Amino acid sequence: MAITGRDIEHLLYTDTPDPIMVVHNGETEIVAAARLGGRTGAVVVCSRSEVLRWVGERDLTEQDLATLAQALTVAIEDPARQQPLWPA
Repeated sequence: MAITGRDIEHLLYTDTPDPIMVVHNGETEIVAAARLGGRTGAVVVCSRSEVLRWVGERDLTEQDLATLAQALTVAIEDPARQQPLWPA
């Protein structure tokens, strides 16, 4: 399951309150934190607030989105592998 730059954009710009990106049944979904309990078996990827802490309040380029998406994909595929989510 690969996270895409579009998934990140959807997380950043959704109207969903307190949005969290999850992988559920092989698909990425954006859900409100308050509704997360209804997604049994979902893997939490990240929240909008986490992404904003990593990248700050700025417009992201296509390359920024791709880099972040790749890091998140690696994190969910191999959680034991320690890797920074965003270049320093």
